[in-house]
Amino acid sequence: MKSKRVLLFFSVIFLVCISGACLARNISLEAPNEDPPVEVFETPTPDVVPPQEEQPTSTQEDVSTGPATKRYSFDQLGISLEVPAELYVYKDPSVNYDDPGKLDGYLFYIQNYGYRGGPSSGDFQMYGLMQFRPFTFSWEEFASIQVDSPNNVYANEIEINGLRGFDTQLSGIRNRFFYHFYLEGNILSIAVAAPTEENKAKADQIISTIEFNPDKLSTASQVQQILEPNSLYQMYLPDDWNYSFNSTAGIRISDLESSSPGAEVLVEETDGPHDNIHYKNGISLSVVVLEDESAKSEPAMASIQSSYPLMISGIEGMDYLFTEPSTAEGILREIRYYYGGRSYILRFGHTADVDQELVEWIILNFMITQQEDI
Repeated sequence: MKSKRVLLFFSVIFLVCISGACLARNISLEAPNEDPPVEVFETPTPDVVPPQEEQPTSTQEDVSTGPATKRYSFDQLGISLEVPAELYVYKDPSVNYDDPGKLDGYLFYIQNYGYRGGPSSGDFQMYGLMQFRPFTFSWEEFASIQVDSPNNVYANEIEINGLRGFDTQLSGIRNRFFYHFYLEGNILSIAVAAPTEENKAKADQIISTIEFNPDKLSTASQVQQILEPNSLYQMYLPDDWNYSFNSTAGIRISDLESSSPGAEVLVEETDGPHDNIHYKNGISLSVVVLEDESAKSEPAMASIQSSYPLMISGIEGMDYLFTEPSTAEGILREIRYYYGGRSYILRFGHTADVDQELVEWIILNFMITQQEDI
């Protein structure tokens, strides 16, 4: 028991540091530019629901009580949260590299910056982390660490919709507010930055809507790891997607075609200079690698709706939304990288109502792996 308490203590210390670690992904998820002056509340009165009390959950349709919201499910954690519509949500399940069918952990962000076309920094962020371990904790072990921790200014026990945990604040310079929840022997910790009273009130409102379904708590990654045959890149796709690598010639040195279940693309022959392509259902994805500089330019013969710079794993790229003459129905999105004398191009074709969170996750987990020429 002592060893597990020590590991839980270091897990809390680790989470204190992840606000800095999240910067390393280079996905425009920076923490606020400066920490505010230290604010320690001697006798806090949290707005979250105390034990044995109930608080109504807001709905997206209930606009009379506040701004529009959207409920987000954080799949393998088994939780969902009602989030104001103006906030950006990013989910980042951490896949086990030795066994891609499993997760090492689950990290997520809720913030007012970092979204496509939005500001690169802001003043509100909630970031949550749960690490999956080969052992679990008892409630008593978990509670004693929170109550006895010298790092906490306070630790108030809370219960929201049957889910038990603690509302705390760290002492010291990085005096983040933290919510720690007990999930079937696992520990989910959610931090709030910057640690202002206004941000705490906003976070309390979001936390008050938390719902937990223990049947959905799982270490299964639900993804498959794709390793390009020539070691040019690696990526992850949902485990129910189909994919294949096509033969290549000339400057095209890699060609992957993939699609989600039920994806439907119809080609309508015309008498004009091109056929009409209808993206009727699901998501179609192609990834090509070319030995040229085409990724430096915009998509050819296209009407560009928007363009957005992005950086993944230290490599700069461009994100385009566009239509081209052959697009009769649906949306095209293209991610372009130029690196090491090669062009890497990811093209998504889909309907307007697909899971945009999934598309974002695929993009942000694409990694160029052949770097010995650089």
